[in-house]
Amino acid sequence: MKHRTKEAIVGYVFSLPIIITVLVFTIYPIITAFYYSVTDYQPLEARKFTYTFNPYESLEINTGILKEEAKDYTIDQMLEWFDPVTFVEIDVGVNLSDEDKESIRKNFDSLNLLSNYREGKLPTEIKISDFMMKYMKSDGERFAKYRPKFVGLDNFKQMFKDTYFYTSISNAFLYSIVVVPIQTLLAIILAVAANSKIRGKNLFKSIFFLPAITSSAALSMIFWLIYSKPGILNQVLLSLFGRFGFQPIDYLNEPGIALFAIMLMNIWSTAGYFMVTFLAGLQDIPSSIYEAAMIDGANGWQTFWKITMPLLRPQIVFVSIMGTIGCMQVFDQIYFLIKNLRNITISFYIYKNAFEYGRMGYASALAVVLFAIILALSLIQRKVVKEEY
Repeated sequence: MKHRTKEAIVGYVFSLPIIITVLVFTIYPIITAFYYSVTDYQPLEARKFTYTFNPYESLEINTGILKEEAKDYTIDQMLEWFDPVTFVEIDVGVNLSDEDKESIRKNFDSLNLLSNYREGKLPTEIKISDFMMKYMKSDGERFAKYRPKFVGLDNFKQMFKDTYFYTSISNAFLYSIVVVPIQTLLAIILAVAANSKIRGKNLFKSIFFLPAITSSAALSMIFWLIYSKPGILNQVLLSLFGRFGFQPIDYLNEPGIALFAIMLMNIWSTAGYFMVTFLAGLQDIPSSIYEAAMIDGANGWQTFWKITMPLLRPQIVFVSIMGTIGCMQVFDQIYFLIKNLRNITISFYIYKNAFEYGRMGYASALAVVLFAIILALSLIQRKVVKEEY
């Protein structure tokens, strides 16, 4: 075996754990989301064949014949009172489609089931999928595992009629348009300040970066205490402007204010994180460039706009793209703090459809649209803002 081939094999072996991790936790979910987006997949329905039940209790309810009295009746009498579709749907508790009902009418082995019931040969507990496979003459695979129905582009067509889709996507765009430029500029200013030769700059770096390593849930709770009607912000404003008729505002429940309040929180909590990126970029700029600018008579403002900003262009592209992705996907602050549907973002609306409304197929279609929007915005940003000056 050649040395280069052997080296490549060893490299792949060592990188195999991360490759498997990416495939399982990144690639597979993306592919699955695209698949579910063209189906009517419902999480609760996916588990309907995995539950267990007691066949005796279900048959007693359906036929009205107790287990101990079953031998007193003939099979023909029991068949007259037994309806397999009602039994499976009502007494066993499986939600059936029209196709499922038709399959049960044609293929369910009622005679065998009632014979086993009459003779006491049924188990006291059995999984629904195993039960259906045993008592279906054919087409039992239909009930062995949940298979979502293929609906094509119906989920995507539904978005055009969904008012909350338009509301959530417009809120996400507004959130990004406001937050990304402000947090980027603020991060640059903080980085310039942290890079300057001032006393205690390391302490300031730690303070600026502290929100980035603090739990988002904890930050949300702190800002809830600030923004609530009896909160700190209203108390301060009331003490300052109460004599002028100021009344406390419920910032998180006012549709015209709530989203902007969350934007302010996000800018404050992320500017320090992106500061580190710009700080690394500033430290790569040769000091001789600034010295030459000073010799030429450039002031601080001219130096910032003519030297610092252009040379930070690669970092600005990176931060703007990452900031846009984060803003378009914002979820946790909305989940913790926003209670009205007029201020929801697309990520939160995806969550509500998937886990509250049980419409995982529609939620997956929304996720695919969000993926396409973020990809398009990232490509546009890379095209408009060149990395090289």
